[in-house]
Amino acid sequence: MISKRHIYQQSHNWYVLDEDFTWDVTQLRYQVFSLLNDPHCLTIPVVFCDSCEANKIVSELGEEECEWLQYASGVYWREVGIIFIFQFDEYLPLVETLFHELRHTMQEHIPLLCSHFKSDKFLPYEERVTEKDAFSFASEYLQRFIQKYSANSSTS
Repeated sequence: MISKRHIYQQSHNWYVLDEDFTWDVTQLRYQVFSLLNDPHCLTIPVVFCDSCEANKIVSELGEEECEWLQYASGVYWREVGIIFIFQFDEYLPLVETLFHELRHTMQEHIPLLCSHFKSDKFLPYEERVTEKDAFSFASEYLQRFIQKYSANSSTS
């Protein structure tokens, strides 16, 4: 599915399918995983593309497309086991989105949180336990990221 597309950059299982992605994906991946030590995060594919391309990929994998993706910064598409990142103009918001979506992959292996995936579907987005946890996690790890990498080195 991904190999059929034009790949602008690749680092392990992270793929850049959008020519407007201006960052070094290898450096980005290294910086993110220098703070995360969860083995489940290493195995999940991360695809940087627009929401239309994500829908095409998911459709090819037999899942139904989603219209609301156009409003998202990123999504962990649980049914296909892929993280899609749609907004990547600014580095720190990109990093925060990555931490947020990678947290969802970690939640799959935390019984107390995993059990909320089904029940959360029926709640408004901002009330979902899995989302509250992912936002908190992303905020905490973004602060760690900022402490570890100065603003100059993370945006160059």
